Amino acid sequence: MTTFTGVSGSGKSSLAHHTIYQEGQRRFLESLSSYARQFLGRMEKPKVDQVEGLSPTVSIDQKSGSHSARSTVGTLTEVLDFLRLCWSRLGTPRCPECDAEIEAWSPDRIVDAVLADHDGQAAMLLAPVVRERKGEYRKELAEWAQKGFVRARIDGEVRRLDEDIQLGRYVYHTIELVVDRLTIREAARSRVAEAVEQAVALGDGLCTLVDSSGQQDRLFSTQRACPNGHGALPEMEPRLFSFNSPLGACQECDGIGQTFGFAPELLVCDPSRSIREGALHVFNDEGRLVYGRLTVDHLQDVLEAFGGDVDTPWKKLGKRAQRVVLHGSGKKKFEFKWQRKTATFATSGREKVAFPGVLGHPERVYRPSRARHLDRFRAAASCAACDGTRLAPAARAVRFTARTLPEVLDLSVAEALTWVRGVELAGNDLRIGRDILKEVERRLVFLVDVGLGYLTLARRASTLSGGESQRIRLAAQVGAGLRGILYVLDEPSIGLHARDQQRLLRTLEALRDRGNT
Repeated sequence: MTTFTGVSGSGKSSLAHHTIYQEGQRRFLESLSSYARQFLGRMEKPKVDQVEGLSPTVSIDQKSGSHSARSTVGTLTEVLDFLRLCWSRLGTPRCPECDAEIEAWSPDRIVDAVLADHDGQAAMLLAPVVRERKGEYRKELAEWAQKGFVRARIDGEVRRLDEDIQLGRYVYHTIELVVDRLTIREAARSRVAEAVEQAVALGDGLCTLVDSSGQQDRLFSTQRACPNGHGALPEMEPRLFSFNSPLGACQECDGIGQTFGFAPELLVCDPSRSIREGALHVFNDEGRLVYGRLTVDHLQDVLEAFGGDVDTPWKKLGKRAQRVVLHGSGKKKFEFKWQRKTATFATSGREKVAFPGVLGHPERVYRPSRARHLDRFRAAASCAACDGTRLAPAARAVRFTARTLPEVLDLSVAEALTWVRGVELAGNDLRIGRDILKEVERRLVFLVDVGLGYLTLARRASTLSGGESQRIRLAAQVGAGLRGILYVLDEPSIGLHARDQQRLLRTLEALRDRGNT
């Protein structure tokens, strides 16, 4: 273990990073094949005549704020990769809508559900043969055409297989063969049953029903389906629990966990005023909703139903009443009077509709090219669809040891370590999960050892300080268990309290004792 010290500008970083690290990295890359080197690029030789006895080098420097918006403490330390394995192999799937435990449906039960729920509808029965995978699939498309299939729905579009279909090689594709197009009737039961059996055989237990409009899909599965008719879950695989995969990411925020829009707290200009007195920026001086037909008087009827009043100061309104004003009344409908005046005529009328909420109006009229004065009311907010968890509903519904994956990711590192040590498995589950949980525990122990037990696994990497980011990378290297490596660290003790110095030194000594420098 070697330490470089010296006053500022004496050449510590130049010697450590720009000479020793760079030369070790260059020598290691030179030892690779010419095929591998073409993907890595060339590294400049440092300004040094000769260095002997260098091992492959790894640099752990301070890179605060350079991480992608998708990076979290869980992804940086690879803890999330092992947790995804646990949930995909040992989790109990539940329906995202009614929380009922998912069960397997027989082909006969699928046929009964199709006839009962879609009687009289023109529909297509599809067999999902490719689900979110890369490739051109030229050979497969030709084989399916030879077998007699005429059409397939490719990435949401129904196309004939005798067309010249060009698919991007490095793009994710979903291909569903059209097994039959028919009108669902009891008289056609045998035809429906034959199509379902063929679709299930081709789609590895999956079958999709699409109505004539092409807008509504219903997925059936002989392996996992909701007993209350809410459809089937996709295959339980690790990428279903990844917010970096199209299969597992929340559709609203695309796996980021945040959406950029109008923030409720920025629309409130003075919480001590009432709505009539101008507590919200969305009403003009005449009490009329900006860009909308609603007025403060319309809001009075809505608030009375939820125990509020437009003359009550905003901060004294109940949480429920505030939410209704901002986000709407849901399914509850109210009768509104409206009138529209122009230079030539005036019209008026009544309509009974649900109150939409004042937050939706500026969102509909906002365009980046115009209405720029509304930018001051916009901010990043937690995604309403996934509540900031980043995952799709199907992934959020699966439970392992009675917990969902987002619940475990919201634990601090120290709490997650206690949870892992408390997991009890038996039988086949023990054989599957023993090594996975051991790896999770090992990485969490390293994070606690470097003083990061207070971080949550879902914490965004962009919010970490330089010292925290560096110690996470250090813990990841310890967890990798490499030997014969030359580690170059840039002020690893920065940001550490004096009491944590010994923890850091123990971690570095553990790296050294494995045969590293």
